[in-house]
Amino acid sequence: MPTPSFAPSATPRFGVPGTWRAGSDAVRQILRQQAGVDLGNTIIADGSGLSRHNLIAPATMMQVLQYIAQHDTELNFISHAAAGRAMTESLQYRAGLHQAGVDGKVSAKTGSLQGVYNLAGFITTASGQKVAFVQYLSGYAVEPADQRNRRIPLVRFESRLV
Repeated sequence: MPTPSFAPSATPRFGVPGTWRAGSDAVRQILRQQAGVDLGNTIIADGSGLSRHNLIAPATMMQVLQYIAQHDTELNFISHAAAGRAMTESLQYRAGLHQAGVDGKVSAKTGSLQGVYNLAGFITTASGQKVAFVQYLSGYAVEPADQRNRRIPLVRFESRLV
């Protein structure tokens, strides 16, 4: 489901009715002009972050997150996003983060499809600083006989992120 503010974001910027295409153009323009981030060949299908058709390179995602972290006092994005149920609920299934001892210190969006596991967001350091991180794992496959234990390497990887 698209975010309610995505399509309408085009109306004040372009003076046109909000559409998903116009919303995508508005987000691109705002990020380029205000954050200096060029989304280049990024594909923003619906603004939800949930569609498998949304495509953004890890380096570009990191630029966006770093801008948010540096300007969060005015944007108030991190605490607002962390309050969303989808973020907190999806993190509970990432056992590697529990093993790393970062429960309550991570605000992130998870994503997974067959063979793909993504995690991008912020971790709060001991000093209270919000640090952006991006983890994209693609081509993650295990032998059919190992399906019961398929998440063990992923858990091990995530537990060493911090």
